[in-house]
Amino acid sequence: MIERLAEIYAEFRKQGVEDPLLETLRFADLVSGGALRRADLSILGGEPDLADIARQRAEGRPLEYILGVAPFLGEMLECRQGALIPREETELLTLTCLGFIEKQQAAGVQVPKIIELGTGSGNIAVLLALRTENAEIYASDISEEAVGVAAANVEKCGVTGRVTLLSGDMFEPFRGKGLEGATDLVVCNPPYIPSTSVDKLDNQIIDHEPRVALDAGAYGMDIFRRLITGAPEFLRPGGMLAFEIGAGQEKFVSRLFRKAGEVYGPVEQVDDGAEIRVLTVIRRFFPRT
Repeated sequence: MIERLAEIYAEFRKQGVEDPLLETLRFADLVSGGALRRADLSILGGEPDLADIARQRAEGRPLEYILGVAPFLGEMLECRQGALIPREETELLTLTCLGFIEKQQAAGVQVPKIIELGTGSGNIAVLLALRTENAEIYASDISEEAVGVAAANVEKCGVTGRVTLLSGDMFEPFRGKGLEGATDLVVCNPPYIPSTSVDKLDNQIIDHEPRVALDAGAYGMDIFRRLITGAPEFLRPGGMLAFEIGAGQEKFVSRLFRKAGEVYGPVEQVDDGAEIRVLTVIRRFFPRT
């Protein structure tokens, strides 16, 4: 939508509309049902220093880090430089997980157990806690700084009793907590950008967002391999593994599932209307014979 508004502004300006920026803002307000006029600047903690904000933006610092907030599925979350900025495309992964949890609870799973790896700002874990009842959520990150941001969002959104935050690499923090073979959902928004491509990203990304949350090794497959081989230890039969992928990576990741053998069912692909963004797979009840 933001890119579309830029196009609208350019057209207004081209056609000689008086004050094209103001007209674009009015257009956005109308098509959003008046969302702009209801915007609450009090979330910034006072009157914003516009000159300082403009200076930092001119230096390339992302607006989310400057203002300290980022939206995710209708919630305003705290956003600091130690964690990746929550992005709209990750909402699809979260909604996919919410749909699975809803079906599980309808089938009689009273307290679904959920593991999230690489929680970053905690956006997925927090939204899963806010939008479900009784789910037990364990979320970790290899970065202590990111866990600190997630902790701030867990407290801010009032889900302290629902989300347990841990620190460590991949599945290690979850061992010995009664989750082995008992987890209903393992979810991850992993790094999936090949190392050679990370430095080609926009400067405001590589200069400000944590590289560990972006760089997935030589071929962009490192975390996928570890996810696929590590999840069966924790997933109960019928439990689901769900994760985000980069554009065009579905074929490569599907090969990794085939190499994993009979532990998983068929891979399901979820698209955002333009490309496949999420893969899900169910742990088999019994290996096929």
